Amino acid sequence: MLNEDKIRIMTRMAMYEKNEGKRDSKTDAWFKGDYISKALLGSFITGTIAFVIFFMIYALDSVEELMLTLYSMDVIALVSRVGLVYIIFMACFEVITWVVYSVRYDKAQKGLRRYYKDVKRLTDEYGGKDNDRI
Repeated sequence: MLNEDKIRIMTRMAMYEKNEGKRDSKTDAWFKGDYISKALLGSFITGTIAFVIFFMIYALDSVEELMLTLYSMDVIALVSRVGLVYIIFMACFEVITWVVYSVRYDKAQKGLRRYYKDVKRLTDEYGGKDNDRI
């Protein structure tokens, strides 16, 4: 006779494995700090590339102004201003990355805990360790 509770649990587990389970299983191999650190390193590289692209677009857009004030320009002040903007940009970028990946990790762990709880329930209902002869 079919047990409807077992069928519901197995269906929920199969849907989880097919959808979120693939993504969540990748986070299960990491500690939270390591997972977030990996994401922060990747976003640092990506953010730096994005900043360089934005800076080049801005420089190309205002090339005429830059050429007119080239000789009277204080290069040290310009570099320090660009450096300050870079630091602020990267700080915002890294904080956003930290929040996003922290929430993703917590959500994945919650889903995995529920999945493992369902596995334990099914194992217990099928006889647990007494099921070795099957």
